[in-house]
Amino acid sequence: MNAGDSWGHMGLAHAAERAGDLTTAAEHATRATQSGITAAWAVLVRLNWARGEPTAALEAAVGGAQSGNAEGFTVLARLRHQAGDRSGAAAAHREAAALGAGAAWRDLAQLAEEDGDRMTAEEAATQAARTGDADAWTALAEFRQTAGDDEGAAHAAAEAARAGDTGAWIMLARSREHAGHPDSAEDAADCAADHGSPLAWSALSRIRERTGDRDGSRRAAQRAFDLGALDTWTALGREREQRNDLEAAERAYLRGAEAGDTDAYTALGALYTEAGRAAEARAAYRTAVNAGHLDAWEGLLSVLAAQAPRAASAQTVTRLRTTGLLADD
Repeated sequence: MNAGDSWGHMGLAHAAERAGDLTTAAEHATRATQSGITAAWAVLVRLNWARGEPTAALEAAVGGAQSGNAEGFTVLARLRHQAGDRSGAAAAHREAAALGAGAAWRDLAQLAEEDGDRMTAEEAATQAARTGDADAWTALAEFRQTAGDDEGAAHAAAEAARAGDTGAWIMLARSREHAGHPDSAEDAADCAADHGSPLAWSALSRIRERTGDRDGSRRAAQRAFDLGALDTWTALGREREQRNDLEAAERAYLRGAEAGDTDAYTALGALYTEAGRAAEARAAYRTAVNAGHLDAWEGLLSVLAAQAPRAASAQTVTRLRTTGLLADD
C-alpha cells in the first residue's frame, strides 16, 4: 500500500476485522481517521465496542462529531440499544440529532415511545418533522395502533399529515379494517382524503374485496373515485382477476374505462384475449394504444397475429410494427 493511500487503511481494517483481529483492525481505522477519512470514525466506534472498550467507542464517536460526521453517534446509539442501555442509546441519538442527523430524532421518538415516555416521543417526533422527516409521527401512529391506542394513533397520524405525510392515515385505515373495525377504518380514510389523498379508500376497497365484502368494496371504490382516484376501479378489477372472478373483474374494468382511466382498456384487452374474445380484445387494445399506452401495442399485435392465418394479417402485423396504427386498422 502506498503511504499516501488513506483509504488503504480502511481496506486493511475491514480485512483484519473479517479475520477476527480486532486490535489490528482498530489500528488501521485509527490511521484512516488521522489521514482525514471521516467515515472511519464510525468504523472505529464499532470496533472499539466489539473489543469491549465502550469508553474508546465513545471517544471515537466524539472524534467523528468534531470532524462533522454524526454517523459515529448513530452507530453508538444502536450498539447501546442492543446491549440494553436504553438511556445511553437515547443520549447518543440526541448527540447525532444535534449534529444534523434527522433520522436520529425519529429513532429517539421510537425509543421513548417504547419506554412509555409519550412526551419525549412527541417532542422528538416534532423535532424530526422540523427537519422535514414526517416518518417519526407515522412510526408513532403505527406503534400506537398496534398497541390498541386508537386516540393516540389518530393524534400521531394527524401530526404526520400536518408534516406532509398522509401515509399514516392510510396505514391506520388498513390496520383498523384488518382488525375488524370498518367504521374506524372509514374515519381514517376520510382523514386521509381530507388531507388530499383518496388512496386509503382505494386500499379499503381491495381489502374488502379479499374478505368477500363485495358491497363494502364497491362503496369504498366509489368513494375513492369520487375523491379523484380515477384508477380505483381498474385496481379493483385486477384484485378480482387475481381471485379468478373474471366477470366481476370485467365489470370493474368497464367502470374504470367509463371513468376515464385508459389503463382499464389494456386490462380489458388482456382479459378478453384470455377469454378468446378477439374482436373485443382488439377494440380495447386499440383504444389503449390511441391513448398512448405503449405496453398495449404488443397485446394488439398478438391479437392480430392470432387471427385467421392469411397473408394479409401477417402483412398488417408487420406494417404495424414499423409504421404504427392507422385509422382503418
